[in-house]
Amino acid sequence: MQLYLLLALSILFAASNNLLLHKFANRGLDGLSGVLFFNAMISVVWIALLGITAAMTGGLRLDLQSVGWGALYGSVTAAFLLCKMQAMALGPVSLTSFIGCASLLISTGFGVIVLHEGASVMQTIGVVLLMLALYLVVSPKNDQAQKSWKLWCGAFFVCSASVGIIFKLHQRSSAAENINGMMFSAAITSAVILTLLSALTAKGRKLPKPLPKSVLPYLLGCGLVSCLYNRLNIFLAGSLPSVVFYPLFNGSVILLSTLCGVFLFREYLKPPQTVGIIIGAAALMLASGSADKLIALL
Repeated sequence: MQLYLLLALSILFAASNNLLLHKFANRGLDGLSGVLFFNAMISVVWIALLGITAAMTGGLRLDLQSVGWGALYGSVTAAFLLCKMQAMALGPVSLTSFIGCASLLISTGFGVIVLHEGASVMQTIGVVLLMLALYLVVSPKNDQAQKSWKLWCGAFFVCSASVGIIFKLHQRSSAAENINGMMFSAAITSAVILTLLSALTAKGRKLPKPLPKSVLPYLLGCGLVSCLYNRLNIFLAGSLPSVVFYPLFNGSVILLSTLCGVFLFREYLKPPQTVGIIIGAAALMLASGSADKLIALL
């Protein structure tokens, strides 16, 4: 039960991150360079939070394995953010969002097939239904997209799935207990890479344009909740079966973010989205194993 409470917290933090980014809408940022620099500063917030936590708990352990895992995770995170931004800019936002969510199939499949975690028939049906539900919720349209969109989407899909796989493998390594050290190394790696990319894409300048003061509340808010939910997810990836963790987390974040958009931002739900939310709720119950437990009781 405690693991599912932690999962619920992670979902709330991740949905909060989506809502903050939606409210922010990149206002005041200097194009792609500004977005990259904003995300670099998110990593700096992670460094500060993890550093404060280390000071309060007696230090930060940076062994070779944790630094290595952190460098890998930080590099993939930087690539993930770049590919996501480019894919979002070049093609339909709704369909791109669905492709990012669909990466849970790879993460889940890796756990079931490669790590032999197992999945019941009902859970497998739940994952399939969840993909259908998410497809309906994001309401993909046949908008025209630039040719390079497919390449960026493919890279976005791979990076998104890779993050989940890295979490799983890290939690099966000898560095599993040192999550803070791994995240600290990842934050430094991501901050450096994203700052360099921001400088390279800054038009007519050698350095990224400083962020305006109006960005600060969103920077701190997004930095805090993203650090918290990723910290929880690394632990949960090693504690819950893939067929439970990835569908529940990804599916719940999308469904909760959509519902919050309706109630907080007065967004309109189309009929397919309403059907998708209903199917999604049932799919999450199946994927979590709740249906199997109910059948066993009967």
